[in-house]
Amino acid sequence: MAKPPVRIPTEVKDIADAISSGQVKNAKMEWNNDGSVIFSADSPDGSARITMQKHEFAGVSQESQVNISKPRNKAERQERVKVLKAQGKTQMEISHYTMTSQKTVSNDIKELREKGLLD
Repeated sequence: MAKPPVRIPTEVKDIADAISSGQVKNAKMEWNNDGSVIFSADSPDGSARITMQKHEFAGVSQESQVNISKPRNKAERQERVKVLKAQGKTQMEISHYTMTSQKTVSNDIKELREKGLLD
């Protein structure tokens, strides 16, 4: 007996359409064992990022969305690094929220500590 076709979630189709039409770049989708799906994509010019998370379990559906704008300059980026570090975020998480590399975040943390602006 043949298996029924797997239904492709509407979100996946919408994302594929956005990618093919050039509305987003650097799109990533991650499925986790806990039933959550995380999607992130950058604007075509690289100035903004959107991250959406959907978690479904036992008849409950939770969705969240984070809109991120790329820091305009080093001072703005380092201020964001300070806030996110104080929230306990990892360097990789901070790099996502600053739209920079983990190495840049590491350098920012080092510089902020040297200036006494970060514990």
